[in-house]
Amino acid sequence: MRLGLCFCLLLSSALAVDLRVEGWHHRVWSAYPVEKIKADEEVPMTPLAEVLELSAARDEREPFVLLLRPEVPLREVSVVVEDLKAADGAVIAASQVTARRMGYVFVDEPSGTRIKQPMPYPTGTGLFPDPLLANQGDVRPRHNLQFLVTVHVPRDAKPGRYEGRVKLRYRKETWMPPGQAAEDVVRVGLRVRSFALPEHSPLLNTSFANLRELPESQRTPEAITAMQRGFIAHRQVPEPLVPSPVVKMGKDGSLTVDSSDWEKAVAALFEAGGTHVFVTVWDFYPLPAHAQGLYFLYHYPAVTGQKWFGASICAQDKTLTPEFKRLFGAYLKHMHGILERHGWLDRAFITTMDEPYTYHTGDRANDTPANNYEVVRNFVALVREAAPGLRTFATADPVEGLTGFIDHWCLRNLDHAVAAKERAEKHGEVVTFCDNYRTFIDYPAVSARSLGWLAWKIGARGWLTYETLGSYRTAWEAPTLVYAQFNGATVWGMGQMFYPDPLTGAPLPSLRWELMRQGCDDYEHLWLLREALKRTPNPEAQHLLDTAASSIVGGSGDAEVMAKTSIANATSNLIAHKLREQIAEWIEKLGVADR
Repeated sequence: MRLGLCFCLLLSSALAVDLRVEGWHHRVWSAYPVEKIKADEEVPMTPLAEVLELSAARDEREPFVLLLRPEVPLREVSVVVEDLKAADGAVIAASQVTARRMGYVFVDEPSGTRIKQPMPYPTGTGLFPDPLLANQGDVRPRHNLQFLVTVHVPRDAKPGRYEGRVKLRYRKETWMPPGQAAEDVVRVGLRVRSFALPEHSPLLNTSFANLRELPESQRTPEAITAMQRGFIAHRQVPEPLVPSPVVKMGKDGSLTVDSSDWEKAVAALFEAGGTHVFVTVWDFYPLPAHAQGLYFLYHYPAVTGQKWFGASICAQDKTLTPEFKRLFGAYLKHMHGILERHGWLDRAFITTMDEPYTYHTGDRANDTPANNYEVVRNFVALVREAAPGLRTFATADPVEGLTGFIDHWCLRNLDHAVAAKERAEKHGEVVTFCDNYRTFIDYPAVSARSLGWLAWKIGARGWLTYETLGSYRTAWEAPTLVYAQFNGATVWGMGQMFYPDPLTGAPLPSLRWELMRQGCDDYEHLWLLREALKRTPNPEAQHLLDTAASSIVGGSGDAEVMAKTSIANATSNLIAHKLREQIAEWIEKLGVADR
């Protein structure tokens, strides 16, 4: 089949929902790849399918949905998994499989209401699945109870085909027939690929989590460490990384820095697979609060009133004050020494100013790009003097006023993606992006997954998620963000990826958070294919690599249309799934070594 025809067929495909069990007054379906199915949505009838066939690389986590829809009420429904076994005796233990019940969020007004520009994906109303809860639930007649089941293939797993069973169990009621079994069995087959995902991800994703949103019981070192490990497992570097350095001012005006605990946290981050770190510049220990290394300088003229350990940062003429240069310079020298001693300097960034190209204050006469750029240039000059080699970061598109002063551009406008990519390649800079409009609750499942494809398409090394714990304390009431402006535009789930456990307050992940990890897997498959093609060129595989992302995020890949990548193309996860299968086949054909 020619590739172009294959894409055409994929774009017109229906959801991959298969009937697995014809039970006693109930049915069980699987959705693989994952799609969002609302609580009261009718599931299409399909022929009874025998085995749910999965495919995954080693060290990949592959999810699917089990959906139960009864004609009678069922209680205490849970998923029970068994070991997956290969014919040669190899085993993937049941402990590598997790199951979470999907809760629902009632969306009563579609995302994008009162926003002029069109949303990149279709929106809607109703009960959308999103919170991922404990592995048990009840379901009333003619409603859907869904579980997200995720299989983790260990990095050392033997390639080949594995088989096992997943069971849906429920409470045996007195009114049920005596011989009626209180469980249903779904057979699962798993193809483990011969290659593994990269041990060190090529992505440089960062996710901000305002830790003040967590209840006190969830701010213990153990709880935060566990949460941050979860971030890293999702290829998201947590920001802030705590504990931060302890900075103290002596009576004689001298600065002392104890970074020992921060160094342990950074070492643990890298050991767990983290890719980079931001040097803490704000809200030091014991304040696990703001984005300690992601944002720093206020816009001009507000920055003239900003202080760092009592020292004013900036003068009215936009130069840094001598006292700030002395104190912050001493801090920079200490942190630079730590980074060099551990060999971390090339994995660290220091932030500058958030969105210096637009105004953040009420003083529109002085809060101008030119003034903000001048402040940033003066700050970067200090950084490069005190900490040579430490790379700088800004949430901004490349612009003449900052040329040569920013090493890591986090794009805020994808219209500039082509120029940013060309500049990064020429000057050895890093490009990531922030797209807050791609992960809404009432979008289709592919929206969060598409971030990986979008990053690949525009040549970015990853994305910034801002934020993950927004609206945390009120998530069960109305997990929505209404812009505090005249028209009060509504979006669902913006800046909110977690929900508080009703009993403990512990952060529960969302379906969107898990789907975003699938986008990371997609990116890493594309990266592996590119590396394979460097060693073994192949025109057909190269064409797939060059065109695949356009089927997910739109555009044809040339400069003229690259800017349109913010508009969605695919609305079904099936397209991304099929493309990744084709990519995986080529990776195996080209003989990618385990790296």
